[in-house]
Amino acid sequence: MPLPRPALSQLYQNPRRGAWVRARAVLAAAVLLAAGLFAGAVPAHAATYTFKGVVKGKLTATATPAALGNAWVGAYTNDSSASYVAGAWSAADGSYSFTVPAAGSYKIWITCGNNPCADTYADEWNGNSSGAYNSTPVAVSDAAPTTTLNPQLEAYGTMSGRITNSAGQPVTAAEIYASPANGGQGSTARPDANGYYTLAKVPPNQAYISVRDDSGQRLYLEQYWNGTQGVDTYTAATVPPGAKWTNANFVLKNETVLEATVTDPAGAPIAEVGYVPYVFNDATGAWDGPQMGPLTSDANGKIYWRMTVGKKYKICVFDTYYGEPRQYRYKSECYNNAPTIDTAAVLTATTAGQRVQVPMHLEVAGLSLSPGRIFAYGSVQAGQTLTVDPGVWGPAPVTLAYQWQRINGTETTDIAGATAATYTVTAADTGYDIFAKVTGSKAGYASYTDTVHAGQAGADATTASKPFTIIGTPSAGNTLTVDHGTLTPAPEFGPYYDWFVNGAPDYRSNTKTFALTTADTGKKVTARLSVHAWPLQPYYGQASVTVAAGALTAPVPTITGTAKVGATLTATPGTWGPAPVTLAYQWFRSGVAITGATAPTYPVAAADLGKTMTVRVTGTKAGYTTTAKTSAATAAVVAGSLTAPVPTITGTAKVGAMLTANPGTWGPAPVALAYQWFRSGVAITGATAATYPVAAADLGKTMTVRVTGTKAGYTTTAKTSAATAAVVAGTLTGPTPTITGTKTVGSTLTASPGTWGPAPVTLAYQWYRGSTAITGATAQTYKLVASDKGTAIKVRVTGTKAAYTALARYSAATALIG
Repeated sequence: MPLPRPALSQLYQNPRRGAWVRARAVLAAAVLLAAGLFAGAVPAHAATYTFKGVVKGKLTATATPAALGNAWVGAYTNDSSASYVAGAWSAADGSYSFTVPAAGSYKIWITCGNNPCADTYADEWNGNSSGAYNSTPVAVSDAAPTTTLNPQLEAYGTMSGRITNSAGQPVTAAEIYASPANGGQGSTARPDANGYYTLAKVPPNQAYISVRDDSGQRLYLEQYWNGTQGVDTYTAATVPPGAKWTNANFVLKNETVLEATVTDPAGAPIAEVGYVPYVFNDATGAWDGPQMGPLTSDANGKIYWRMTVGKKYKICVFDTYYGEPRQYRYKSECYNNAPTIDTAAVLTATTAGQRVQVPMHLEVAGLSLSPGRIFAYGSVQAGQTLTVDPGVWGPAPVTLAYQWQRINGTETTDIAGATAATYTVTAADTGYDIFAKVTGSKAGYASYTDTVHAGQAGADATTASKPFTIIGTPSAGNTLTVDHGTLTPAPEFGPYYDWFVNGAPDYRSNTKTFALTTADTGKKVTARLSVHAWPLQPYYGQASVTVAAGALTAPVPTITGTAKVGATLTATPGTWGPAPVTLAYQWFRSGVAITGATAPTYPVAAADLGKTMTVRVTGTKAGYTTTAKTSAATAAVVAGSLTAPVPTITGTAKVGAMLTANPGTWGPAPVALAYQWFRSGVAITGATAATYPVAAADLGKTMTVRVTGTKAGYTTTAKTSAATAAVVAGTLTGPTPTITGTKTVGSTLTASPGTWGPAPVTLAYQWYRGSTAITGATAQTYKLVASDKGTAIKVRVTGTKAAYTALARYSAATALIG
């Protein structure tokens, strides 16, 4: 029968310490066991090695242990990996039994998994250990193939109480944490608004139970529960099964702290500025820095560092930590406005619980670069070449400078002339750690320097049997594989693989294979390898390939529309792929690019007359080769056709009147228009204006006008109006004449005709005595005679003009002649 094993959901949902987190390995091993294929399986004499017994649970220190069902008992290899071998769930009466494939010592793990008893009982490894490392192994052998083991799980404890400060005030920003002494899953709780807390699931046996300030301001020192009270020293408490501690109160002492506030010139806080606190070493006279890092200011620009009363401290800040992007970088500084630690002000806490306030205002050094992730690889043996890859720096372009260094202890020496990205190791380097330093600079930006360790020259190191390469076809849909042969010796830590695409970390894979997608096309893919096997020097390898750019599906475009001046041509690009593809257009006139003609449509211009037209469509897409396709040429562009309406004539067809040609709307505008007037079909010399004054020669004739439109690139077009009616005679204008002179016989009278029009008008006179015309009196003047005495005199003025109707006007009669 198949070997009982944990349910899949239980394995995945119980990420316990040690082998339990290796759920996949557990399942694989279980399958192999069930199939009888586990390495080192049942020996030839077919002995069966069995673990059995009864699982019990102990609720309190004085309670009698009771059988515990639904608990897992598993055997794991007796080594640092604690790999799963076999196991079984206990029956309702607590009994269990399972076999292992070989004699030997095993580590035994007991847990309730996800079963209800997990709320009451803590996991443990045999021997009341919370971790595999300190567990007591249990053996089976050929002499004793069956081992009876009655494991016992202890119930969790609980504790409750209050957390206050030295002034008796409740502390609410705190965390109470209980963790098994040998590692494993712990439990946490937080106090309420009055400082009261309740902590469930306190691990039994040995546990570290601490209360720590959680304000982020280092207000209080942590305390530890020793089983009876809170103490200041790191202490493990013995937790009896089911312990119920009440009134487990903590009184937190104020922490003695150096509190620095880092701000910019405007007073705004600067987050993530690196800092180094130094403490004076009374024995050596040196200022010692911490053996940890990087240390950075928090989001509020705050720095907190624990101080010892009476000790001397200095603090310096260095804006060289580039963990997060930032617009500006700031100049390094030590307190108080000192450029180096030598001239920095000394800080001392004089009393416990004191907060030493340190304001630090930094000057701007420049904009912030985005450094690349540098990596050094190659062999550190004499005669071999090391290479440093600076990664991708931005914003491009960034000037990079290289310097290789030897370091021995605290002494760093630049290697003369070693200022390239590669360096050939020499015999003089033997015994030194070799580092590569990369400095990026750009106008307006703060320069940044980063260093990377390449290894210790001449020291024994892990080696690879092949040069580090990437194999596989570098195109979308394929898989790249790192090939470095065999690593000797087998690495203790690693191999660790990191993949980069165009210099940016790509977390799709952390193994030696990398599957390429269309998003990778045209990009540089880099693999890096790190291997560590202490005390040997590490092995670092790197290789890159460029993924072939994809090929776009690019049809030949076509042109629709008429190749005629004034018409619009349209480029039909066809279907490009894989979509989406960005398309750009360029129109050509007989093979010459037309400036500004970059739209999908093109209005045919006069300059195109007689030329052939083509369009080029260019497709671009990230990771694909840019492709251009040009259409077939159109026929030669022909002249455009003007829009030409029939003109009309307004005005009266009468001598002396003014006729006006109304051309209508011609197009496309602007169109130059010319006029020609005709008299009964005969062009009138000089009559080329839009208006025409009807002349005497036109009498009895019909009038027409011809409008001719011209425009570059278009066919000249003429349109003639309909004819007018026959021109009639004109009408003269003449005022009523008057008579001047003395009205007595012997005097001379004069006719004043006034102004007649249109000038010139020929005037004729006839004088009347009463209503009878006076014979021969046809001059403008008339001398009165005796026969005129006692009568009234008047004059008639008659105007005549060719093509005009004659007009006669009579004056008023004079008074009787005396």
